[in-house]
Amino acid sequence: MLFSSQWWGYTRGMRPIALLLPAVAVSALLLIGCGGGGGDGSPTAFPTSSDPARNIPAEQRNKINVVIAGSDWYVGDNNFVFGITDKQDQPQGGAKARATLYDLRDPKNPKPVQTLDAVQSAPGVGPEVKHAHATGDTHVHGGQDESRVGYFVRAKFTYAGPWGIAVEAELKDGTKGIASVGFDVAAKPSVPAPGQVAFKSDNLTKRDVANIKEIDSGDPPNDMHDVKIKDAIAAGRPVMIVFSTPAFCTSRFCGPVNEEVEALQVAYRDKVDFVHVEIWKNFDKKELNATAKQWLVRPDGGLSEPYVYLVDSRGVIFDRWEGPVARNIMEPGVKAVAAGQTFAK
Repeated sequence: MLFSSQWWGYTRGMRPIALLLPAVAVSALLLIGCGGGGGDGSPTAFPTSSDPARNIPAEQRNKINVVIAGSDWYVGDNNFVFGITDKQDQPQGGAKARATLYDLRDPKNPKPVQTLDAVQSAPGVGPEVKHAHATGDTHVHGGQDESRVGYFVRAKFTYAGPWGIAVEAELKDGTKGIASVGFDVAAKPSVPAPGQVAFKSDNLTKRDVANIKEIDSGDPPNDMHDVKIKDAIAAGRPVMIVFSTPAFCTSRFCGPVNEEVEALQVAYRDKVDFVHVEIWKNFDKKELNATAKQWLVRPDGGLSEPYVYLVDSRGVIFDRWEGPVARNIMEPGVKAVAAGQTFAK
């Protein structure tokens, strides 16, 4: 089993693929964390002598699993996120990981396209810190399971169709393993993506409701319900939008991701607006909030959460992240739009 859908809560678009060719001994296969990519995250050439799809040592098989933690991959640049589990299918944080993307259009001849060092993203992980809300309520941030994390790479997909990813990982206990999984890439994104004009949404704020809990299932509700997306765009202010449902999240990452965005709000609220959009208008009746429906429902009717969008001062989507995203992944983008940078193709 190459993925644990029960734990991650992501299943759409995932299909396991077999390790691609018989094992052959290699040297220096696991040079993880010692380079292999440019300092700016750019890919480097993947040496044939250490191609994990062709040269997986027998002792590194069946040691780890790869879990794809997203649902909308498309031609162009993507914030691609995956999880790692051990052979007992338990999630693993703190791993050193390197990912190689494969062209699988010819299944008999998989071709490595790019290799990238993965960056761990650990929403809600770390020391417990009391966060004071504007209402006077306090909420403890941090303290989440340090193994429930994601690993991000900036992937560039050049065609629509079948792709594969092979992940070389060294776990915290020293276990080294390689696993691969296949997935599909679409010609165009199913939901709004970087470079597209953002919806000028008339999202509900705390002034529109009698009780803040109507638009925030968190306990306590957060402080990101003061701004309408349409107003931020009209004012020429960058805006970060987190779509999440803390009480009903299928992936169990909504609350921790909200905390990461709240931490960014504290640091950047002078120059960037922050908005939380609750997914459900009525969870029991499965009625979506209008703004969540506008942004997140795919053409097939499906929806994934959490999502975080960053919109620049021109009202263009600057970046987006799906799934277990933490401050370290998002902050470079927030810094950029706070400084006046806009999306450039």
